[in-house]
Amino acid sequence: MDPKLDQQFPSVAAMERAVRGRIPHFAADYMMGGVLEEVGLERNRRALRDVTFAPLYLLDSLHPSFGISIFGRDYAAPFGVAPMGLGGIIWPLAAEHMARAAAAHKVPFVASSYATTSLERIAEIAGEHAWLQLYIPNDPEVLESILARIESAGYEVLMITVDVTASTRRERDIASGLSVPPQFNLHTLRQILARPRWALEMLTTGIPRFENMTRYLPTGASLDEQAYFLTNLTYDRISPDLLGRIRDRWKRRLLVKGIMRPEDARICRDLGMDGVVVSNHGGRQLDAALAPVEVMAEIRAEIGSEMLMVGDSGIRSGLDVARMLACGADFVLLGRAFAFAVAAIG
Repeated sequence: MDPKLDQQFPSVAAMERAVRGRIPHFAADYMMGGVLEEVGLERNRRALRDVTFAPLYLLDSLHPSFGISIFGRDYAAPFGVAPMGLGGIIWPLAAEHMARAAAAHKVPFVASSYATTSLERIAEIAGEHAWLQLYIPNDPEVLESILARIESAGYEVLMITVDVTASTRRERDIASGLSVPPQFNLHTLRQILARPRWALEMLTTGIPRFENMTRYLPTGASLDEQAYFLTNLTYDRISPDLLGRIRDRWKRRLLVKGIMRPEDARICRDLGMDGVVVSNHGGRQLDAALAPVEVMAEIRAEIGSEMLMVGDSGIRSGLDVARMLACGADFVLLGRAFAFAVAAIG
């Protein structure tokens, strides 16, 4: 890292503090916020802080390795970049910047199906380091089209998210004026004008859109009609039968994201999934959810050591990655941490 940048941003927390002065209020709240009273955000951090170590120092030799092999592919570290939808409002082309960095440092980048960069473009940038996260469309033709595109782009790992079955009430977003897809009014325009660098970058790249979904929007739909269509495009319940059909259709590696109970993990194992992602969606779906580190031991006991278990939510440092691994994760995903970096540094 550049020494000057390292001094300016010695931690993820320092990047987070800098974000407020760099991007509009609605974008910062979207990135930082949770739901309701945001109890889940603090629980994720508190639960990680409560994981402590009893270090062993007197060894004949110690040669730590940070590398890891997943599904026969070697990565340089036991962590990667988590999927984040609508990343383009955080910083223009945020997904492309993160995908490029992930490939350069040989770690996975998980592209969101609701990213503002197309899955094809991410595959071009990240190559073999690109994974794809999918919210299952409830239209069979749309689902088949997307799966075919993912295959054609060369993705080897598909991650199905199951913990977003309804829209949530994110009070920060309501107050700041964020809409999906983005619509701008006097309230949000004032915020944009207060951040001229962000505004100039956005003028260069254009208003962010859900690039993976634009081809499926009704012809001539207004922004309100687009919002309604996208909100109602996914299933309101993910059943084992539906997951089983996806498993039969997708012949490559398949993970299920949003698992927080041993019972759900057992279903995934019995359906032949290759792994689970223990996640409460970064505290953005259910404010009363347990933190992933609080349930990992039970889930690991249920699925055994052969099935991949990934953890996410609340991670801000290498120490937090180690805490997740100590609680049973094989691999860890970070979302906000990398988004803070892009927003703070550009």
